[in-house]
Amino acid sequence: MTLLALPALWWANQDDDSGAPTVASVGVAVGDAASDTNDDAPGSDDAATVNEPVFLDGPSTGNGGAADIAVPAAPARDPIAGLATYSSVIGNIDKCFAKGITTGTRITVVNLDNNRSIECVATLAPAIQRDDLVMHTRAYLELADLTDAPIPVEMRQ
Repeated sequence: MTLLALPALWWANQDDDSGAPTVASVGVAVGDAASDTNDDAPGSDDAATVNEPVFLDGPSTGNGGAADIAVPAAPARDPIAGLATYSSVIGNIDKCFAKGITTGTRITVVNLDNNRSIECVATLAPAIQRDDLVMHTRAYLELADLTDAPIPVEMRQ
């Protein structure tokens, strides 16, 4: 069936040097394209000899069609990636033990698995701490379930 249908479609859509598009397959009558004008259309010009498609008739952009794209500013410091966990012995929910970050620095902790974030004040991590960040249990629950620990995070200063 395909061997018969494709050549028949190709043959039916061949140019016949008339200049008019071939639309006989859909039953549309085609007039002389050079003499067709739509005088009833809003904003039509008597000097126009050919109707332009609506999508080509709109205003053009002044900058050559390039769109402005909003890009956020780069962070002041590169974020630090690491693993985060929780502990209930941390006294304040706003405090976290972070390796490689100066004590007293306010950081944003972003869970890389679900993009949730919290803020905490970094405190010098003890030498025996294995993970890069340890936060209060309630702060950790805002980022992930306790069963997910440790989670991949990004620490932004």
